[in-house]
Amino acid sequence: MLFRRSFVGVLAWLAATPASAHGPTPSGGKAGDPAKVTRTIEVVAIDNAFSLKALDVRDGETVRFVVRNDGMDPHELTVGTVAEHAEHRKLMKEMMELQKKGGHAGHSMADMAHAGGVWVDPGKTASFVWAFKRTANLEFACNIPGHYEDGMKGPIRFVK
Repeated sequence: MLFRRSFVGVLAWLAATPASAHGPTPSGGKAGDPAKVTRTIEVVAIDNAFSLKALDVRDGETVRFVVRNDGMDPHELTVGTVAEHAEHRKLMKEMMELQKKGGHAGHSMADMAHAGGVWVDPGKTASFVWAFKRTANLEFACNIPGHYEDGMKGPIRFVK
């Protein structure tokens, strides 16, 4: 019964989310206008670490993230608060458990990617543009089960 409720909950969340958003919109900004990018941040993901350890940004700055996965496992890089990442990890774990049981209903883990980030399969590169808004406790992270806990995260600090 718990499995059925979790499955229905994940499906309801996916159905309520516009396909263009790929997940809930996190705090700390919004999808940015590519014409307003002020800098590009290149990040390499390996199993289980990012080349980027911390990020300093300005309030209102628009950044293009280019994420290359040199690891053997899929990874994501998402922007959000500590609490938002905790909720996202919970949903990712539920989706992974459903997939293992064959109950993914045509959705993949990549469908769980967050509006403020990208999913990157091994050997691939993906990018997204983010316009930052000053927010406390903001960080970047990979929320695939176990990756955050292994240290695939870093603080985002607002500077003047």
